[in-house]
Amino acid sequence: MLFAVSYQFRPNTTEDTHKRVLTLFTNWQPPATYAFKAHYTCADGSGGLALVETDSAMAALEVHNTWAPFFEFKVVPVVETEKAVQIGLSNIKWRESI
Repeated sequence: MLFAVSYQFRPNTTEDTHKRVLTLFTNWQPPATYAFKAHYTCADGSGGLALVETDSAMAALEVHNTWAPFFEFKVVPVVETEKAVQIGLSNIKWRESI
């Protein structure tokens, strides 16, 4: 299952926090069941965005809990647009049939 993950530094982040995050990240590996498809840092330094694939809520918890002291996360399941359009058209057809 694909998820859009956005994250922002928690309020009152310090230079020491940034240093700690960079040190931890360069030594960290996600679980095998949590695959980054894309991962970007916001140019304003506020956080980042990722597209991840996992079928394991436990893997997601492991990843996000690792970084919870530093970041606030928003995790949203996503669907490929082509598939979403087909679902939307099917929904419209059903509603119009009633």
